[in-house]
Amino acid sequence: MAFDNLLYFAFFIGIISAASLPLGALTTLIWTPSDRSIAWLMAFGAGALLSAVTIDLFAPAVRSGMFVPAAIGAIIGSLIYLALNHQLNQKGGFLRKTATTIQYFRSRQKKHQREFFQSLNRVPLFQELPDNERALLLKQIKIVTYPANTVLYHHSDIQNRLFIIQKGQIKLRDPNFNLKTFIELSRFDAFGRMAFFTSLPNATLAQAQTDVTLWEIDRDAFNTVLANTTILPEILVQYMKSSTELVHYLKSRHQMSTAQINGHIKAICQLIETQHHLPTTQEQPNLLPLAIKRLESTHRFELFGDCHKETHPIIANRLHLHTLRAGQAIFSNKSDADRLYLLESGSVELIDPMKKQEGNGFLQPGDYFGGMAFVVGGQHASSAVANTDITFWILEKADFLELLNQVDPSHSKLKSYLKTEHVHQYLTKEQHLPENKAQRWVNQSVKHLLPGHLPSLAEFSHHLNQHKAAYMAIWLGILLDGIPESLMIGSHMTDGHMLSMSLLAGLFLSNYPEALSSSASMREQGIPFKKVLMAWTLLMVLTGIGAGVGSIVLAGATHTTFALIGGLAAGAMLTVIAETMLPEAYVKGGSIIGFVTLLGFLTAASFKGFDTML
Repeated sequence: MAFDNLLYFAFFIGIISAASLPLGALTTLIWTPSDRSIAWLMAFGAGALLSAVTIDLFAPAVRSGMFVPAAIGAIIGSLIYLALNHQLNQKGGFLRKTATTIQYFRSRQKKHQREFFQSLNRVPLFQELPDNERALLLKQIKIVTYPANTVLYHHSDIQNRLFIIQKGQIKLRDPNFNLKTFIELSRFDAFGRMAFFTSLPNATLAQAQTDVTLWEIDRDAFNTVLANTTILPEILVQYMKSSTELVHYLKSRHQMSTAQINGHIKAICQLIETQHHLPTTQEQPNLLPLAIKRLESTHRFELFGDCHKETHPIIANRLHLHTLRAGQAIFSNKSDADRLYLLESGSVELIDPMKKQEGNGFLQPGDYFGGMAFVVGGQHASSAVANTDITFWILEKADFLELLNQVDPSHSKLKSYLKTEHVHQYLTKEQHLPENKAQRWVNQSVKHLLPGHLPSLAEFSHHLNQHKAAYMAIWLGILLDGIPESLMIGSHMTDGHMLSMSLLAGLFLSNYPEALSSSASMREQGIPFKKVLMAWTLLMVLTGIGAGVGSIVLAGATHTTFALIGGLAAGAMLTVIAETMLPEAYVKGGSIIGFVTLLGFLTAASFKGFDTML
């Protein structure tokens, strides 16, 4: 066959074999397949593909005495596929199929267990803990992730969680020195443990320096472990009685005297020994009347400064009272604004580094502060430092979102507030957004503002990039699954080899359920249909191109090279079948999947009779 004819013919055959890919994506517009339907189709396609691989690639190699190079190629193809697939899964490519998603999370779960046990060896308190009690502790652990700059806890907060870093870095900030970082923590380091075990408010602020993954256990879960173990309570009591680190913490961070320290530790140890649990931390009771009284005399912040009296009890019920000593920082310049503040007593100094010549501002009881950055989801433009000993109320972001649901005037007032010139000036001058982007943010926020949702500058800036990265990882994963198909067609179309209808049928039949299943999964991830269809259409075209290029590259190749390349494609394809197609089919369809796979194999093999006609 002439060079041009061979190229075009191979391209055409590649397109035909992959035409069922966009067809599978289009099917999701008119039919949402059930798990059982996907399972049957996937098993049928896997059987058809097994027929194509074994009959049209491995069998000819065996008959011609080229089994060894074909087997070597198959091993290499499988290993290459596994390596590339692993890398793509780490970037989000595992989302392309249910089977790859399940496999990814199962392997990650086992890895997390090994890493968790290893991390406990780095924490002196848990070094001697036996494996059975470590396993109980692991059952109560939550694996949580936070983006960079997230504040895990603030100073003066009640600490009911203990953290161990699985991945990423955490910085601890000191309120006595304008929240400057005094230590950076990394993998397997524990933090928050002093406040957690002593049941006292946090003395430092913990913030994610990078994107972090943490093991997290709350007080109730830890008490469950204490109640069902024998060694852990003994280790904890011994630690409390002998730790010089704990004594230093209570003395330096909470200004306790030696007598107070001894009494506090003794009380905790007695509770652990007799009742097998840590002390319960509770905020001061009967604060609702005080909070309501404060709300009746607030000012400075337009959004809440003149709220209706009938809403005061609802808002007051969400406020939490905190205390800080003179000289301690409440928040610092350029820190994320994740809470709103209302001063109850004392004086707070606002320090704006951009307005040094104008002097600093001082807040008095009844003043809101940090409000503008809180509402727009930005960063504080100034630092707030306690000028005297202070008490202040905080409103958490989650509580504010619930208020948008409960208090109708708050929702409508917020919508109007976002349109004010005050907000626009803040976005352009304090958050340094260009005029057009500031107006765009306001327009989109007002349009999409719903009760229970607060607009965020961080979301506005990063959502599109994150979505694009996830989509690209998924698409590359799909492309990786399709590369062996191109090699199979290319290797089969070289000079001296006739087109096999069973090969073409096997590829076509296997592509449809794969595209149908993956398209449904991708749409569940929030990827628009047009992008899903574009991914499969482009893959169809690339399959044709790959088949055409492969047929030319392999033209005139030796029998050994031909067997090696054919084995390379077959090995990768068999790995795809075993790793993704059949596991997904079995998970969704059960034991009948074996029979359906056989039907797919026989259907594709039946096309072998057409080969003599070509």
